[in-house]
Amino acid sequence: MAQETLDDDISLAHIFKSACSLHDEIESYQGSTNDDKFQKTIENVMEGFERSTRLVNTLGLFSRNEQFEDVQTSSIRYLLCPAYLSDTALRRAGMETRLETVRTAKVYGNDFLTRCRDYGLTAENTGPEGLDGAVAAVASSGEASSSSSSARMQAMAAQRQATLEQHRRKKELEKRIKELMGRVDSAGDSVDDELERDLSKTMLHYWIIRTTSNLKTIDQEIEVLQHMEKMKRQGGAAALAESRQAAPDAERRPFKPVVITRDKIKAGVFGAGYPSLPTISMEEFYQKECEPIVQEYEDKQEAERIHADRVKRGLAEDPAEAAVKDSDDEDDEKLQKQRAKDDWKDDHRRGYGNRHNRS
Repeated sequence: MAQETLDDDISLAHIFKSACSLHDEIESYQGSTNDDKFQKTIENVMEGFERSTRLVNTLGLFSRNEQFEDVQTSSIRYLLCPAYLSDTALRRAGMETRLETVRTAKVYGNDFLTRCRDYGLTAENTGPEGLDGAVAAVASSGEASSSSSSARMQAMAAQRQATLEQHRRKKELEKRIKELMGRVDSAGDSVDDELERDLSKTMLHYWIIRTTSNLKTIDQEIEVLQHMEKMKRQGGAAALAESRQAAPDAERRPFKPVVITRDKIKAGVFGAGYPSLPTISMEEFYQKECEPIVQEYEDKQEAERIHADRVKRGLAEDPAEAAVKDSDDEDDEKLQKQRAKDDWKDDHRRGYGNRHNRS
């Protein structure tokens, strides 16, 4: 019997260590949480900590009748099993079962805080309910002495201060855990009992803060999910009733477009919005408006390049270009003659010099 218990203890240590290693992997994962491989790792982590929890219960490592000082150093870390389970469950994907998932995470989180409270590791008001109760107490005391708005401001300030204090404490514990883990790794197999106990206790305090924050988020998410389910049920029933009622009048009632505006005045000023809907795509607009301009510019650049190349090589002008140049010269000559004729007409009126056969 003693040998069986020893084997279970060794198996528990191995399973718990493997699950912790996998949990560290999902903590540092940077890819998509919907990835099949990532979700498979999450299920493996859940299975590892669930097996660890069953072995802890089988071995009877913890009791409500003992103090924290009575717990063996090697067993303290197993108090973290429900905290790990709660945190890992929140990483599961799938909106269809999301409400069930967050409820499971809440059960694990509350179980962890309850165990820590039984061992005197947390105060009685630890947890989202206790924090909200403390804030409500501040608000109620403020209402007795000032207006309700002032009481709300005091409650918000108290909640903000509590959140900041938790965040600061969490950072300190993270730094402390890294320091202690470094010392444990350096010690190897000859780890001091006090050092290992200090590390386990520090991790418990760290996960108490983290689980408390997670539970508050879980409560908010549960409210949203329940509201979504309620609206979905009501919306489905209302849509069904409306479709049945509107079916007889569907043929005779004309379709009226719905204009989403703040009020009728805004609709009258800015219009319904339909004229601003695009009639062509960006690609079609580019082909219609921009491509001719681009083509003309490219043709001009090509002509200039050919001309510069011919000049560089000392070749004669192109016959077509020479003909155009000669035509331009002839036009300039005709223009000069026409201008000279106009100037002469300005100085000599019609019939100037005609003496009418008189000598």
